[in-house]
Amino acid sequence: ETGSFFEVDQPVFEKVQQDECPDELTAVLPEQPDLEWIRKQLEQRPRQLSALCLNVTHTCNMACKYCFAQQGNYGGQQAVMDFAVAKDAVDLLMESPSSWADIDFFGGEPLIAWDTVKQTLAYATERAVSKNKKIRFSLTTNGLLLTPNKLDVLDHYNVNLTLSLDGPRVVHDKFRVDRAKNGTFDKVMEAFKEVERRRQGKNYYVRGTFTHDTLNFSESVAFLVDQGFKTISMEPVTGEGLPWSIKWTDLPIIEQEYEKLANFYLMRAKEGNDKRFYFYHFELNPMNPPSVLRRFTGCGAGVEYLAVNPKGDIFPCHQFDNVLPYKMGNVGQAMVKPHPDFVKAHALNKKHCQECWARALCGGGCHADSFFTTGNIWGQNQLSCEIVRMRLRYALAVNAVLQDFS
Repeated sequence: ETGSFFEVDQPVFEKVQQDECPDELTAVLPEQPDLEWIRKQLEQRPRQLSALCLNVTHTCNMACKYCFAQQGNYGGQQAVMDFAVAKDAVDLLMESPSSWADIDFFGGEPLIAWDTVKQTLAYATERAVSKNKKIRFSLTTNGLLLTPNKLDVLDHYNVNLTLSLDGPRVVHDKFRVDRAKNGTFDKVMEAFKEVERRRQGKNYYVRGTFTHDTLNFSESVAFLVDQGFKTISMEPVTGEGLPWSIKWTDLPIIEQEYEKLANFYLMRAKEGNDKRFYFYHFELNPMNPPSVLRRFTGCGAGVEYLAVNPKGDIFPCHQFDNVLPYKMGNVGQAMVKPHPDFVKAHALNKKHCQECWARALCGGGCHADSFFTTGNIWGQNQLSCEIVRMRLRYALAVNAVLQDFS
């Protein structure tokens, strides 16, 4: 029930399979907290703001067809955050008693607000030193504005980069086009290969998207690996009413793709560390899992993690930007309190999670996915849940085989 894993020998395994749990076995297993204790801890323990997403632009130089942010403006006016707003946001984060701070630059395309990004990196670093906090930065980019000079600055501040690239040209350019509807593959690939050349598989990952029209994501991952990228993620487009969203009828193909990807992943791992790559959703490490409390929360949105838009308005996460019922305040105000709905919206309280074997591995799923599918954060995107369970089955199998390798 708690998502804990135990390594046992064959005789013990056979007894557990037969629903036998002799006293000598019970005696050696570490005591596990009961679920009611976990629920109380999740809802009553102090929760400290430790991460901000600075949505520094409500504009973009691309026009990706599947963009959840409606080509970057989140359904509103185009806007760019000025440094004064970013400074107030950093000050808000630094007043939290947390001993560490994460700042993520997002958009739109955040490099459009390059001056604000640069000034914020310098200011936040200085403030973290004065507050004796550890600080980490990240930035998501489509790559069109990622020049060597900008990369010099990002390298200096050790900014972790999320690089948006869907696969080979025919896949990437199907959806990821510029404002003139031209493909972006060549320019993006040039910029991202420079990132890999400098960072050698560290402090970045390539984040791809697959759709109803581009289901062969195992081939896209293999292509990216062949291009030298070492850390990769592939995410599905889910949601209602979009022709390129994943459909229930796509699930058999998606399962085949995860099986192909698992086999490819293990083949490369067998060939040695110089051939190995990392696929985000396979990196579970079940023998060294997160804390028992962390397992039941999908993320810290609305509690430990907040998003700030160009006007300084605060929302539970970047996907709730401009969803006014969930506006939590503005950076010009006093410290923002955790949103009560998000404090309670964990896997132990969501009705559809109660009988799900994966609840301590997914934490209850994405609040935004639930909201935009069902109209509230307590709802269930059943298709997303099925994909997550499918992915986890392969992730667990992959990790079991990797244990045998080691």
